[in-house]
Amino acid sequence: PWFNATDNTCRDKADIHALFIDFKKAFDLVDYGILLNKLALMNVNKSFWLWAKSFLSGRTQQVKINQTLSSIEGCPARVPQKSALSPTLFNIHIDDLDTSVSEDLEVSTYKYADDCTQSECIMKGECSNMQKVLDSVQNWSNANRMKLNAKKTKDMWICFGKSIPQRPNLYTGDVMIERVNSFKLLGVSCQSNMKWNSHIKEITRKGNRRLCHLRQCRKAHLPTEVGMATYCTKIRPLLEYAAPVWGGLPHYLVNDLERIQRRSLRIIGLPVDTLPPLSERRDKLTLREMEAITQDVNHPCHHLVPIAQKHDYSTRTKERGSNVGRIISRTERHKSSFMPRAVKLFNNKL
Repeated sequence: PWFNATDNTCRDKADIHALFIDFKKAFDLVDYGILLNKLALMNVNKSFWLWAKSFLSGRTQQVKINQTLSSIEGCPARVPQKSALSPTLFNIHIDDLDTSVSEDLEVSTYKYADDCTQSECIMKGECSNMQKVLDSVQNWSNANRMKLNAKKTKDMWICFGKSIPQRPNLYTGDVMIERVNSFKLLGVSCQSNMKWNSHIKEITRKGNRRLCHLRQCRKAHLPTEVGMATYCTKIRPLLEYAAPVWGGLPHYLVNDLERIQRRSLRIIGLPVDTLPPLSERRDKLTLREMEAITQDVNHPCHHLVPIAQKHDYSTRTKERGSNVGRIISRTERHKSSFMPRAVKLFNNKL
């Protein structure tokens, strides 16, 4: 949606104002009394409600060193972390955060566990409503006994106009929210210029540091299969995390990533063409994600898939059975974003 608003609209291009909300000690401060009330309002099975109450209340913890056990103490975490159920319970707890923000403010909310992002599209001459949104979130936090972490909450503007107006800062109480040009969202560094240089720089730095694992395998005279397994499990996943999102890279960033794979194969002692290029794998990952989106009508991105125009005359696309329409991009930036790139790969595959 951000790429469409800033680059691919027939109207005046919009600015994007994003607010990245951080809750202080999110899992530790969940009031399980409020959470249990929300579960009851969902009309969950009584047995499950009682089980959840037992799971959340009266928890204790104990530390063991060798054969010595500490005394039993109460567990300060309201929702225990590292539990498979905890993210689901937290999602239930913040599910009504959306309703605390008026629909008139026209703000989109994206939540994943304890990460919450809110964004709005602002046309030329319009004012941002994000301060009202932040006030609503603060009121929701107070009502639900949560705490906003003002130091870690950030806001970012995405604007490509020739003249960028000075935007007022956001405040929660007396604390000003820091405005940033880059923010790591779910492990991916997003920049205000919609480029991926910061993210690629970070993962290449980490990837180069992990080459020491391959050198240790080579130094120990381990079989090349061990070195290959080490690369495929410790280094390559780092270079491919969320690749469908940022995969439309310029050549110089593509080369930065490919250079790490070539170095890895040389250290292992194998030809550099032993493995397929990372760019080829990114295309496959993007295509796989696109197939999942088109096949699942409940997928959050399904509504973004363009529908092919129906007609009676014969075309090559129709003969191949495509049910995904084309996306015409007005800028290279939009063309390299996920959906236009994925649609092109999907239609070329058919």
